[in-house]
Amino acid sequence: MMNNARQTQDLRSVSLADIGEADLLRLLAEVASAASNQSLVVGPGDDAAVWRSGSAVDVVLTQDAMVEDRDFRRVWITPQQIGARALHVALSDIAGMGARPAWCLATLCAPGATLLDDVLEIQRGLVAAARDTGCALAGGDVSDTAGPIVIDVAVGGTLDGGRCLRRDAGRPGDVLVVTGTMGRAAAGLRALDGAKLTASEPSRTLWKAALLAPRARIAEGLRLAEAGARCGGDISDGLAVDAARTADASGCAAEVWLDHVPVDPDLRTAFSDAWVDIALGGGDDFELLAALSPVVVGDLLRGWPTHLAPLRIVGRLVEGSGVDVLTAEGGDRVAGPVVSSRHWR
Repeated sequence: MMNNARQTQDLRSVSLADIGEADLLRLLAEVASAASNQSLVVGPGDDAAVWRSGSAVDVVLTQDAMVEDRDFRRVWITPQQIGARALHVALSDIAGMGARPAWCLATLCAPGATLLDDVLEIQRGLVAAARDTGCALAGGDVSDTAGPIVIDVAVGGTLDGGRCLRRDAGRPGDVLVVTGTMGRAAAGLRALDGAKLTASEPSRTLWKAALLAPRARIAEGLRLAEAGARCGGDISDGLAVDAARTADASGCAAEVWLDHVPVDPDLRTAFSDAWVDIALGGGDDFELLAALSPVVVGDLLRGWPTHLAPLRIVGRLVEGSGVDVLTAEGGDRVAGPVVSSRHWR
């Protein structure tokens, strides 16, 4: 094992592009462990932190940033949509913990040439999303920057009855379920990017909306926690990536059954052989993934409220490590998706 001095020396010449997001977060979590606290029930590595203050209510905390030309392009999205999207992206982590949002703080960094009306419209979009989700906008900050617009949102929430969805609570044999439909946002990105798609106009409109105006699955997360789910999180980097992340945190492997994955028929047609990459590795779905005991899955599916995003079985956790994409339950292994990198790679 590399000693600390040698590791520090070796890392001095390593760039973020060399290691990518996952390894960076792992290293940051190692450093952060020195500043832990007994009240920190869930720390770095999950969708959000859980803090036990001594009262009957556990507090959930998370933070997310959106960067212009990385997470959004202003030629595609209105200022109000920027504000609303920033909050829903952060709230998706709250939903992934099975928590109820309570408050948010928003920081905006923008160049001096940014139009005042655009900034006010971003704020209006954020406020509208906050009101819609029962989240109080408690404050924030603004700063000048020479670079692109950055909006950073911190969100706090609470856990009902202490029930929490954790990435590390899965067990071999658990059934994997997801909300909603996979791949729409990734398809929307390609549509906005000018790809020639053999898809209907309603489908293209739906896909663009999935990218530009996602909605955090708050009610769905609460329902999963209420039904007894203990393992889960949001799907922000693609189903295959987040299934692998959940399995790894839980010390096991994941199977994803391709014939079970909810995908629009138009998406399969429009992207031909690439639809698996779009559906499983495209990212920005902001749906929920949970692992449940097979004992409770049947009742949960039968009693799932129709006004919520549909809930579907997509695979299971098994002994081992990593993630396998199979044609079906017990089927042949197929090549995993080409995953869209979110940061540096």
